[in-house]
Amino acid sequence: MSDMRLIMEKWDRFLKESPDKPQTWGELSQNIILAQAANKWPRIGKSLLKFGVKIATAKVKAVSGAIKGLEDVLDFVPDEIQDKLEQGAENATEWLAAQAKQRAGAIGAFIVDDLMGMDDSLTANLPGYEELNVADEYENLIDKEKLRRWARGIMNHAQQANPDDPLPDLNKELETDLQSAVGAHPDLDPPDIRK
Repeated sequence: MSDMRLIMEKWDRFLKESPDKPQTWGELSQNIILAQAANKWPRIGKSLLKFGVKIATAKVKAVSGAIKGLEDVLDFVPDEIQDKLEQGAENATEWLAAQAKQRAGAIGAFIVDDLMGMDDSLTANLPGYEELNVADEYENLIDKEKLRRWARGIMNHAQQANPDDPLPDLNKELETDLQSAVGAHPDLDPPDIRK
């Protein structure tokens, strides 16, 4: 049996978690791509619901709306698949769900830049998104150039992330990295890492 046929027949296994609670890069990618696709092709939302997949909540949509150029994440979908998605075809929806998870690195790198600098109130208590947002207090405390250099490293990592890798908590990583690099914790130590 071909790999594609196996994916098509068992595609719901790619959707282990609710789109509202992504735990891995692949789940976050599915969250974003399927939410964008459901907005563009409303009939697939019905197809996803048939399989028990909830499309993004209003809070996820608010965060998605704040990410620049997010509508471009669907550019990889071939025209013939887009036509099937327009009609709500289940096999096209299955194909999209499988592809969404596999695009985890590209999607992660695309969105992490905007999420890192997002206002905390937009991502508060929103699993997956909250972890990828650097707290406003750190953005205000830490020298912008140091934060930018650190963010480039995170984006490079996200670009190569395996779909099954867990989402990092960027605040914890920032604290650890700064403590390792300069021996200072951004909340507790003197201004060697601050503005």
